Amino acid sequence: MQKIPFHIISGFLGSGKTTFLKRIIEQYSAEKKIGIIQNEFAPSNIDGVELKKSGEDFNLLEINNGSVFCVCLLGDFVRSLAKFIDEYNPDIVIIEASGLSDTTSITEIVSAGSLAEKIYLASNWCIVDAQNFAKVGVMKKRVSHQLRMADVVVVNKTDLLDGGLESIEIEIKKINPFAEIKQSSFCAIDFELGNSAINKFYFGEVKTMPRPDVNSMVIKTARQVSKESLQLFLNEWAPKAYRIKGFVKLAENKSVAVQCTFDSVEIIKVDDGFHPTELVALTDQFTLREFNKAFKVL
Repeated sequence: MQKIPFHIISGFLGSGKTTFLKRIIEQYSAEKKIGIIQNEFAPSNIDGVELKKSGEDFNLLEINNGSVFCVCLLGDFVRSLAKFIDEYNPDIVIIEASGLSDTTSITEIVSAGSLAEKIYLASNWCIVDAQNFAKVGVMKKRVSHQLRMADVVVVNKTDLLDGGLESIEIEIKKINPFAEIKQSSFCAIDFELGNSAINKFYFGEVKTMPRPDVNSMVIKTARQVSKESLQLFLNEWAPKAYRIKGFVKLAENKSVAVQCTFDSVEIIKVDDGFHPTELVALTDQFTLREFNKAFKVL
């Protein structure tokens, strides 16, 4: 069984995630079987009702009460998602994560156990409300974490902004120097459907091929490593992966952002505070156990 591409759409409350999803469904539902997962912290899912009003053809799994956050409910989430995939066999799965979600934890969930045999992380999008970006208050740490792990950041509602767009993009680049930033109003942007993480390296050829049998995996740790050891580690493992990205905690509580595509290894110092190590890899040449074991001996 070829694995199904899994896309994460995150962003703070009211940023435009549901609007973005509606656009994706309208654009692709006629040609692809789309599976949508909505995870809300509240017990009722108003956004799910909104999506259903579109009249388009898609399958929806609603996960309420913040199940992705509560360890005691993770098993239920995994079983529900596995059953959903088996029942509908979608061509693509997209999760609209709660505005408070930890997208690295979501990646861990889909990269381990039975779900790892069915899906892989294809891309991670974060929607930003340009007008209210500076007003998230005590939730800034959560929003920053979503930005850190995103492949693409969509700065939305730019039509409501009276200046200051450049400063927002500068702030985003401080948090995630490797993010691709797109500007939009009403989330009117193109979404790369399918194996987008791989398309970046094969220039679209993979679209005519079967779904790849790739693995996505996550390393999370508070261990400190030297920059020299990290460089050697990435030099060895990057050529075996389509992508390795994330943040690594160095000695003396310094942190760096990492992005690797095949033989290309980029390491950039980040200065916006403490970061534990969170590395995401996409590959068909090694397992999480092998990757984790090699990192632990640094």
